[in-house]
Amino acid sequence: MHLPRIAPAMLMITLAGGCAPAASSPAEAVARQAKDSTGVKVTKIVRLDYGEAMPTPLGEDDGVVPVNIGEYNESRTTGVLRLGTTASDLTTTYYRTNIPEDLKSVIPDDLSYMTTRAISIGDSGTYEQRAERKDMPAGKTWLHHDGAGCGAAARLVGNLDLRTILSPQVLRKLAAPAPASGEVIDGVDTVVHAGSALQTEFAVHSPDDDPVMAAVLREQARPTEVSWRLWVGPDGLPRRVRLVTTDPEAAEGVPRTAVTEIDFTDWGSTVSIEPPPADQVHETGSCLDPEPR
Repeated sequence: MHLPRIAPAMLMITLAGGCAPAASSPAEAVARQAKDSTGVKVTKIVRLDYGEAMPTPLGEDDGVVPVNIGEYNESRTTGVLRLGTTASDLTTTYYRTNIPEDLKSVIPDDLSYMTTRAISIGDSGTYEQRAERKDMPAGKTWLHHDGAGCGAAARLVGNLDLRTILSPQVLRKLAAPAPASGEVIDGVDTVVHAGSALQTEFAVHSPDDDPVMAAVLREQARPTEVSWRLWVGPDGLPRRVRLVTTDPEAAEGVPRTAVTEIDFTDWGSTVSIEPPPADQVHETGSCLDPEPR
């Protein structure tokens, strides 16, 4: 007599036990990785477009040749990023890849002297090593700065570097548009989120920020627009990000458009990042710029 009541209850239990858990959002998935301080491999390519032709330097017996190359027009970064107690070890090389054929004999494409390795470890600051750097004291191979304010201005105007992209605030913004079917990346099927917004909408705030400075920076920021595509795996982890940043008010000699492509592979890998030997480090009072000077 009681079977009709018991059977539906058993059916409900069976269904509940068979339900797959909802996929994590990218912000949740990365936060879960950060709890274990695991790492991820990073590959990043940035291509710059200066808009109008840039003049090359004067030669000994020729005039100015207008050609759109700027100082460099492509950078390639490889390395590892450790989450949790955030640390990174990244090496960047620079290239001129669009020199016209008839000018390759007079315009150098070897930019190996600009190769830069940067190690950042939590609150310990950034160590930078650059080939043929001219302001390095004798016997030293690394510059170091640990100022807490370094990078705050870029963060508050929405610059999207590797750490910022993986922050919860920015990942929630990037993943907000409805997903569409993506391709296979890092061996898994992905979905892709695509959208656009003003760069200032990606500002990441900290409780220690000076609110007056933050307001001034927002007021002074140019109306730079960022369009993006974010590829996400079935585990919620980002596999690729493509950003197109356009600055219509860029001054002459400054890139008007930058296309950034970042691949994240080998999530959960063990990453050990150590500072350089102390006797090779020169302490500097200046914040270290990630781009060549």
